Amino acid sequence: MDHLSDGTNQLIDTLHLSDEQWRTLSEKLDRDNLGVTGKRRYQRISYRKLAQLAIAVQQPNGEWAKYVVRSRDLSPSGIGFIHGTYIHPGSECRVILKDCHGQVACLNGVIKCCRLVEGIAHNVGVQFNEEINIASFVGDGSGDA
Repeated sequence: MDHLSDGTNQLIDTLHLSDEQWRTLSEKLDRDNLGVTGKRRYQRISYRKLAQLAIAVQQPNGEWAKYVVRSRDLSPSGIGFIHGTYIHPGSECRVILKDCHGQVACLNGVIKCCRLVEGIAHNVGVQFNEEINIASFVGDGSGDA
């Protein structure tokens, strides 16, 4: 079952950020993450071309919650986004991305990390179950549009 298109089409926006607030938060996160690579296998590419990204997360009770989040970066093995509430690492999730040709991809993954940035904004990292061809999603490699 595709947990993002089950007929309800109700995506919860937990952030409610204006474009200016999003820009300010993104700049802060970029400054905080300068030079951070950690144990990452792949370089992350800025992926803010989507103002909003649809995800579904399996809750501890087994139900699926659907959210609108703000994408930050993308790699062959995962995606980072900003969300307005804490998500438990280990939670199963599905991420909907459109490729450069407008085709929709539903990517299964697991929440690997979730940390509070400021206010209610949480920086969330997802590891995909299967690697993707990143060029299919970022096109010219810039990621920002």
